[in-house]
Amino acid sequence: MSDVQYAIEELVNEQIDNRIEDAVSENHEIHSIKDDISELQDKLNGDFADEVTKAVLLNITTKLVACNDEQYIMVKKTYLETLQQKTSDVIQTSGEEG
Repeated sequence: MSDVQYAIEELVNEQIDNRIEDAVSENHEIHSIKDDISELQDKLNGDFADEVTKAVLLNITTKLVACNDEQYIMVKKTYLETLQQKTSDVIQTSGEEG
């Protein structure tokens, strides 16, 4: 085998090895990116999305109410329901006593 032929084979083998290494490296990166995307999709499909949505809406509502704080106050719905129940109980109790 001549030196030229040997040099050509070495160069070709080196190039092939480099391409294989690049392909393997890119494959790992692609799998890593796919895993990251899957994790984000899982978070967005789960309770995380609901929590973020509630936090954003609460923040917006708080800012809107803060602009008109003399006229409005923000309370939880459960608080209003509790007050309504207490009012009903008081009315019922006073009706029974009277």
